[in-house]
Amino acid sequence: MTAKWQLKDHEAERVLFDRRLAVAAVLIALLFGALIAKLVNLQVFQHDYFSARSDNNRIHSQYIPPARGLIFDRNGELLADNQPIFNLTVIRERVEDMDATLNYLSTLIRLNEDDVEQFNNRMLRNRVPFSSVPLRYVLSEGEKSRIAVNSHKLPGIAIEHQFVRRYPLAARTAHSVGYVSEINRDELEGMSDADRENYGGTNYIGKTGIERTYEELLHGTVGYEIVEKNNRGQVMGTLDRSDSVAGKNITLHMDSRLQIVAERALGEFRGAIVAIDPTTGGILAMVSKPGFDPNLFVTGISSRDYKVLVTDEINTPLFDRSTNPYPPGSTIKPFLGLSGLHNGLVDYEFTIEDPGYFRLPGVSYRWGDYTLRTTIGGGHGHTNLQKAIYQSCDTFFYALGNRMGIDTIHQFMSQFGFGENFALDISYARTGVLPSREWKMASRGEPWYPGDTINSSIGQGYMWATPLQLATAVSIIATKGKVVQPRMLKEIEGQAFEADIGNAVPDVMLNDPDYWRYMEEAMTMVVHRPYSNAFRDNGTAYEAIAMADRDMSYKMAGKSGSAQVVGISQKILQSTDIVVSDLNKDHGLFIAFAPTENVQISPQIAVAVFVENGEHGSSVAGPIAKQVIDTYLLDILQIDFAAMRSAANTLISQVDGR
Repeated sequence: MTAKWQLKDHEAERVLFDRRLAVAAVLIALLFGALIAKLVNLQVFQHDYFSARSDNNRIHSQYIPPARGLIFDRNGELLADNQPIFNLTVIRERVEDMDATLNYLSTLIRLNEDDVEQFNNRMLRNRVPFSSVPLRYVLSEGEKSRIAVNSHKLPGIAIEHQFVRRYPLAARTAHSVGYVSEINRDELEGMSDADRENYGGTNYIGKTGIERTYEELLHGTVGYEIVEKNNRGQVMGTLDRSDSVAGKNITLHMDSRLQIVAERALGEFRGAIVAIDPTTGGILAMVSKPGFDPNLFVTGISSRDYKVLVTDEINTPLFDRSTNPYPPGSTIKPFLGLSGLHNGLVDYEFTIEDPGYFRLPGVSYRWGDYTLRTTIGGGHGHTNLQKAIYQSCDTFFYALGNRMGIDTIHQFMSQFGFGENFALDISYARTGVLPSREWKMASRGEPWYPGDTINSSIGQGYMWATPLQLATAVSIIATKGKVVQPRMLKEIEGQAFEADIGNAVPDVMLNDPDYWRYMEEAMTMVVHRPYSNAFRDNGTAYEAIAMADRDMSYKMAGKSGSAQVVGISQKILQSTDIVVSDLNKDHGLFIAFAPTENVQISPQIAVAVFVENGEHGSSVAGPIAKQVIDTYLLDILQIDFAAMRSAANTLISQVDGR
């Protein structure tokens, strides 16, 4: 068999190669053309779009929160200021794995479940993209150092400087000054668009007290700035800025020295004290005890601390006793007495024989006087209105209230602020209850009974009043009927604040102006009428106040009160047989104003003291009132009553010698 030889066709191979090379060249040219077209599209046609996106990754607009206005007392002492702190913040868009970042941060600083929960709540609020959100407040120097050293591992995490609220008096002004805390979603959603924008860079808003009442003044106006940031979210420079406007500084009528003394005067008791300048209506002190540290709420209170506050059912530190109502007890007797005089039901000579109890005609039930269960027997004997005041004779007022009727009681006492809130800037204060036929039918679906009037006549039953209302009412007696509504705000930025009172409360007008002098004299006897040979003829607070301080340089008018918490069976005939728990003991109350019976100076202070379960108004609440009044008249105003009397005596001698 013969082998066949095949020779290569070089010409054909060259043609095939050239053809493939041409195809490859075309493909390469097409690819380069597409690439060039894409580059032209990106660099020319979409230049503005990608330039803007680049700037958005580098340039950010952010809010500048305003500095919150300061709160001063009447002497320029700070009640609320702003202190610098350093916070750990997060820019969400810069963090790839939030959970991993938080876990790593917890190895560097203290970061508990409360911090993370509050951070998540802040993240849910409306916020500007690429804006920082606080994760942990108040970093220590060590924590700042550890964050700085590991910053390369923490994109989107930064340390930012901030001013936050501080309350120097802490618990002493917790209820009156109030506190700020973080804005919640409900508060944001309740704002107008303009207000929401104004709170864009602010985490805080006034929650209670003055901080809430004057939030609009204190907050200020937000500013804006355009900044350049690096890829870690750190600000590298400011490109444009519109400064924020700080909130206004305000001054209160409150005197911090008096506030401190009032809080200390309550000692270990639960209770409240309100002190008012009768001339201006300025609230000099408003204490509710026990209080709480408002500084805990500013940057977010921990669950543990909050639980301690809300589960303390005995002390209830979050409850404001100064603006919430209690039975006022016998402290209402001066007002009922003035009503009796004004309406012609009693006069200066009117008397009763007090057996120690009162009965309605045809009713077997006895309304007993507080003396009924005493060792020496009940009753006050021959008693006129002044003795009924300084000896606090229940029987006199049972009879007077019965003759007067609830309609007259309601109409007259409402003029003093009972059942109302006369305060101009304490809108959150409750109005208590000044009962009436209409009120009982509306609230309880029952008619008014004569026995209801008897109970109301000594400040029990349905009658409820706040310490603020009692201080307001007694200040009206101090001014002889002139109503100057209570107020907290004194100045704005150093300028006197004149409240715009749309419907001013009218003054209390009596048929005979001398009734004011008569009642002031009776209330002064409560404190200064000494013991005598006459049966029950001393003032109820004489022993605890004037007798305890025989060098007392001024006179004060007062009225004690004890309000029952639980009823006592009529079968118990001796006070020593009454056994109740500490939480069911009577409340002790005392209202006062001073100085009195002084032609050279008008009363400078009116006070209401409430001691929860204090048992006795005269011996417990009375001395507390005196401490407050002593401090204000003698230490703060530094009135020299001895020199005043000496000058008056000299003038009298000169007149007599002519």
